[in-house]
Amino acid sequence: MVIILRRIPQSTVEQDIIDFLDSVLQGKIFQKSGTIESISILTLRDSQRNTIEYHGIVTIDSETAAKRVIRQLNKKPFKNKPIIVREYFHRSWHNDQRVNMHQWNEELADKRKRSRRRPRLEVVTKDSLRFSQDAPKPRVL
Repeated sequence: MVIILRRIPQSTVEQDIIDFLDSVLQGKIFQKSGTIESISILTLRDSQRNTIEYHGIVTIDSETAAKRVIRQLNKKPFKNKPIIVREYFHRSWHNDQRVNMHQWNEELADKRKRSRRRPRLEVVTKDSLRFSQDAPKPRVL
């Protein structure tokens, strides 16, 4: 499962994210532990507002551990700033129900008047760190 850490501080590095998630990924006696497969720090620029945002995208191999991370760390302070932790969804125009719809579904076409996505949002950088099978994974106790 892929999770997103929304609006992380600018000074964040991959090790900070690993340390933040580590305590929840460990698991307890009857909980399955999880490991981090990859981490990406995404830098987005909103040219309309002239702001830059940083988001962490983390792939966790155990779905139960990822759901536990979302439940326990959402709105918790990360580097003295509360952040939002959610599941990350890969959106595609193929999944849009308004594209190639049938006549009987016209009410769905009129339901949303405009897109909820922010215009003029562009990816500046996407730094990625992947953990291979040969390389040591971050410590999970």
